[in-house]
Amino acid sequence: MPRATRKRFLLKSAFGGAETAADAPEAEAPGDPEKRARREPRASHSWVDAVWGAAPGGLSRVASRDDAARDACSRGVLEVSKSGGRASATRLYHAYPLRLIVPRKAGVDDPGADCVWCYQVSFGGGLVAGDRAGACVDVADGCACVLATQGTNKVYKHAVRDSAKRSAVEPTRASVPSSRNAPKTSRETTQALAGRVGAGALLACLPDPTQAFRDARFRQTQRFVLHKTASLVSVDWLVSGRAAFRGGGAGGFVSARGGGVAPGEDATLTEGLERGERWRFASYRTNTEVFVDARDASDDGRDSGSDSGGFAEVCADACSLKGDRAGALARRMGDTHALATVILLGPRCAAAAARARESTRAAAAATVAGGARDVFANADEDATKEDKKAKEWLLVSSSPVPAPLGCDETEGGGIILRVAGRSTDAVYDTLRDALAPLAAELGAPPYAERGLS
Repeated sequence: MPRATRKRFLLKSAFGGAETAADAPEAEAPGDPEKRARREPRASHSWVDAVWGAAPGGLSRVASRDDAARDACSRGVLEVSKSGGRASATRLYHAYPLRLIVPRKAGVDDPGADCVWCYQVSFGGGLVAGDRAGACVDVADGCACVLATQGTNKVYKHAVRDSAKRSAVEPTRASVPSSRNAPKTSRETTQALAGRVGAGALLACLPDPTQAFRDARFRQTQRFVLHKTASLVSVDWLVSGRAAFRGGGAGGFVSARGGGVAPGEDATLTEGLERGERWRFASYRTNTEVFVDARDASDDGRDSGSDSGGFAEVCADACSLKGDRAGALARRMGDTHALATVILLGPRCAAAAARARESTRAAAAATVAGGARDVFANADEDATKEDKKAKEWLLVSSSPVPAPLGCDETEGGGIILRVAGRSTDAVYDTLRDALAPLAAELGAPPYAERGLS
């Protein structure tokens, strides 16, 4: 059959002057798997394939293959390089369910700072079952880029079909596989990010927290490849979900299979919601890996893509949480509402790393001294607001990251900062304070560029 034609639109962005490309496939008959299969493969750069182990060379000897992450990263492309003597988004591409927006400037502290800010937006306000969303970000030598969001990253629930009662209530729809043989509603929501940072460049990933709803299954994978003189800020964090939600809504209806179903018709819709949706997602997995290319520019393998053993893993951080409707995870988490991990590496993050250590020193000392006991002190749902406010707590730990072989020992290393708090605001405040020195590099204080001070 002839290849399906595509209409390609190049829209001059009204925000940053960069070009945004979007593909619009021609109309097709519902459930045509042959056309869908032809449309699924998306073009990506060879360096992205190498990052995810889908091509020889690059990281293939030190990193595992991840085809789902590679596919997710094909939804967005951001390239930052010098244009007219200043850093600019020289290539910008996005496809459903992702949109990338590059404003002309962010914040008011230093509008003249040479840094590109890019905001990720999800169509529909969040990700649903089976969505794959992500981007590949390439920051050229000497440039600076911020990848941020406009609000919490909402991950909506998966369909639960393991009950005979549900099967009777909900007619089974013919599932058209959107990826191989699995129905979309049975697959994880996948989010991925591939980053490449050139010599003397800076990439700052400053998202708002991920909020996973009840029964959601979410996996996020991030891989960064840095030049030995590059710098990286990576913030990865989540909140417990809709803590105050106990079912109901307009007219007592619950969002369910389509337009909404009254709880009286199906008690499973509100099962386990007596104490809200705190930590009621099905699963949450996230993994961040940072590699440094310590090879010299004279190495033959640098441009040829062959393995020369010059890549070294600097650090890796993973979080895996398995929730349930019964609230077992919620009981283990106690009064914890937000968890955050911050990675600061490289010379352009040295001031922020020093500030992070100093600003969290007292909280880290209290954590070591037994501050974790406060996590369960006020976890009772029946406790009054006054009781809950009586003892504020914050858990913090800081771990040094040594510079890899071949990098400057004084500037190539950094820290990993981990924070747990009883409220989103408490963690926001900690991040703003710890990352404040980055304002000079980024042109606006992290998490305050929208006036959130």
